[in-house]
Amino acid sequence: MSTPQSAYRTVDAEGVRAYVAKLPHLAARLGGNPADWTIREVSDGNLNMVFLAHGPKGGLCLKQALPHVRVDPSWKMPLDRTFFEASYLREVFSSVPDLTTECLHFDPEQFILIVESLADHTVLRTALMGGTAPEQSAVHVGLFVARSTFHTSLFSESFEKTMDRRILFARNQTLTRITVDLVLTDPYFSHPRNHWAETELTATVADIRANPTVKTRVDDLRLKFLSNPQALLHGDLHTGSVMATQSDTRVIDGEFATYGPIGFDIGLFMANLFLSLFSQENIEKTSLQIKMIEKFWLSFESEFLKL
Repeated sequence: MSTPQSAYRTVDAEGVRAYVAKLPHLAARLGGNPADWTIREVSDGNLNMVFLAHGPKGGLCLKQALPHVRVDPSWKMPLDRTFFEASYLREVFSSVPDLTTECLHFDPEQFILIVESLADHTVLRTALMGGTAPEQSAVHVGLFVARSTFHTSLFSESFEKTMDRRILFARNQTLTRITVDLVLTDPYFSHPRNHWAETELTATVADIRANPTVKTRVDDLRLKFLSNPQALLHGDLHTGSVMATQSDTRVIDGEFATYGPIGFDIGLFMANLFLSLFSQENIEKTSLQIKMIEKFWLSFESEFLKL
């Protein structure tokens, strides 16, 4: 995907109001007069601008890709990542309609994606840190991974359809490169992006980086990630990519979508739960995360085998 530089403009809150007002099907979801809509920026990630718009009838979430990382404008990024996120939602939504958000609109010139608002949900990572994460959210994420991967794999459909989809998402190379570098390469040698405040960790990091068994295993995992296209992956399934209430769970931010081994999405989510577990000193919070790790795996395994 590409667009003339002159066509792309970043939007602010008032730009969001004007943009949605020109789209009748979306304006109707908000209801009322555009001048009375509440628009607020909620960007908290590294890659995009995110706004929530609310009116008397409902709410919308608008995401626009930036041409650079938000915290480092010198780190340039392609705008087409919202294209891949929109494409991911279109591919998996029918399999997990109650576990993610529907793509309501995608603009290939402004690289704007619009989905429903989840303003009443909490980021799962925040809930874990506060000890308020609903255990059932782990069950829901397990169902999401099982259904989204099964139905985009050769278990469920013809190789022709699977290969067409693989061709599409094989173009998401910039974000796949970020995964290869930040997850499967950079942590295992000295790199400017790797730093830690706790000096007591330095010896442990040195041991990991000097361990040939660890390096060999990570190298095997990197090769498997790039050469085992089992199913369409979310690609960035950590606890910051999950929004939850006590009864509802939604997986968001599928811009890293690519074909790969199903175990990658499983491993990312479980790894985040383990890191949260290791960071806790409160025994009640520790117990919660152990239960969530178990429930996530059992939910995935049961649903995938049933499918």
